[in-house]
Amino acid sequence: MKIVKKSNFDLDVYLETVVAENVNEHYGKELVKAWQNEHWNGNCQDYLELVEDDYVPYDGYKEMYG
Repeated sequence: MKIVKKSNFDLDVYLETVVAENVNEHYGKELVKAWQNEHWNGNCQDYLELVEDDYVPYDGYKEMYG
């Protein structure tokens, strides 16, 4: 599993960032939950999500500008 930083506002020009790789699913859920509880509110630009290992982070700059 991976922990990925994503856009809270679904921005078109946004680069998702891999925060951690090869994370155990149980620990990953706990880490994401702890981070959200500490740092996230509804107005934050970013949030963390636990995703599968084969997930490819979105690169809005590449999509928009080639």
